[in-house]
Amino acid sequence: MPNDPLHAKLIVTDTGPLITLAAAEALDYLLYPDVPIHIPDAVLYEATVNSSALGAENIASWVQAHAAKVYPVVTETYANFLIARERDSGHRERDLGERAAIEAVRYGVPLSAEERAVLITEDDRVLRGSFIITAEDRERIIAITTSDFLNGLEAAGRINSADEVYRRAEDQGRAASRRKILETQHAVARDAVHAMLNRRGDPSAEGD
Repeated sequence: MPNDPLHAKLIVTDTGPLITLAAAEALDYLLYPDVPIHIPDAVLYEATVNSSALGAENIASWVQAHAAKVYPVVTETYANFLIARERDSGHRERDLGERAAIEAVRYGVPLSAEERAVLITEDDRVLRGSFIITAEDRERIIAITTSDFLNGLEAAGRINSADEVYRRAEDQGRAASRRKILETQHAVARDAVHAMLNRRGDPSAEGD
């Protein structure tokens, strides 16, 4: 792996980025930075529980195919939901994925001293940083959007066109958010994200 001064772990904190990339047949773009990818268990559940939903089958098969790089994060939030479902098969919980994501970011994905957690999200609460506890968290936990990620890959020459990804998703019926927030982040956060998106893993894995 490249000898970066800072290392990153990528956390997909809600279903939005997964569905957009799956609809565009672009889930592999998440692998391009060659960093570990973490997805909370409840987020995977919400993205795949309805096999006929847009992108659901692609997401499930992609996670299975890349088990060496894509890691479901086990959360108490989801475990408690499963217990409740055993008692009542019709049990539902509001914001299940979001609550599991916040738990995963806070407790489920340990960071060493030199690591950053880069969160790809479309969730307003995550984008607002409502899970941030300390000043150190603010330095080490960086939220970006799907658009930030795709445009960063394009700027780094990793993909041909972020707009093309959105076009393919829209052709499949996905009205995807194009919101950007990276340039509003502090300089250390921007530099860490840009360094991550410029990382080079296996060149044979890339292609637009």
